[in-house]
Amino acid sequence: MRLILPLLALLALVAGCGANTSGVQVEFDVDLETAIVELGRSGGSRPFKELAPGDWTSVQVLIGPATGASIEEELGRPVEITGDGTYDGDYIQDGDLLVFQRDNEIVRMVSLGQVGALGVGEYRDDVVLQEQDGVIRMVDPDGRPAGR
Repeated sequence: MRLILPLLALLALVAGCGANTSGVQVEFDVDLETAIVELGRSGGSRPFKELAPGDWTSVQVLIGPATGASIEEELGRPVEITGDGTYDGDYIQDGDLLVFQRDNEIVRMVSLGQVGALGVGEYRDDVVLQEQDGVIRMVDPDGRPAGR
């Protein structure tokens, strides 16, 4: 009996360490996808927070398709990839996967389907999307290139 209790405690600890406990699934956001495509066509610039409002402090932009393991490596922690545009733990779309975070916790994951318009990287919540020659750049509010 002495051996079973520590073994059960260890098993519970190990099981809890590898899962994404946020319960966040990938969703396809038609309005966001349309706004990004329109910005690329019409020009100008818009704060990303206006296009994707919410309680987030950073966004990680990844490009698909990508395995669940490669997404975990990019994010630096375990995450379960389920929902729109996923299959068997992988992101299978050709476009961008946006991982919105607050205090290093995932609060939202968005698939842009086949749209791969944003630069890969991690950006703060004040990032601005700026069209230049048909390409969308991610810039700081002062116009300098943004990201890590």
